[in-house]
Amino acid sequence: MTGLPMKLHTLEKAEEKPVSHDPGLKKKLLVPEGVGCVRHISQIVLKPGSSASAHAHDATEVFYCVRGEITFHVNGKPVLFAAGSCLIIEPGEEHAIMEVAVESEMVYMMVTA
Repeated sequence: MTGLPMKLHTLEKAEEKPVSHDPGLKKKLLVPEGVGCVRHISQIVLKPGSSASAHAHDATEVFYCVRGEITFHVNGKPVLFAAGSCLIIEPGEEHAIMEVAVESEMVYMMVTA
C-alpha cells in the first residue's frame, strides 16, 4: 500500500474558526492543516455586505462558489464569482472579497505543490 490512508471529513464535525486575516469572518475547517498537499479545506457562508481584506499566500488557493454571488479583486481587478464557478489564486496573487451581493457560500482549499 502506498500513500496516506483514506479519511472522511464532514461539515457536521468541522470546527468553526476565525479567518486569519479577517477574524470577524468565521469558517468551518472541513479538513485541518497538514493532510498531504492540502493545507486546509474550509467552508464559509458570507452575509450580504461581507468583505475580506486584501492579502496573499505562499500557496495556491482554490475557491468554489456553492451558491450566491461574490465580487473578488485579484491583483486589483474585479472578478465576479457566482454559483458553479471555480477561482484559482496562485501563490503571491493579492486577493480580496470586495462585495457580497446576496448570502453566499463557498468552499475553498489551500494546497502546496
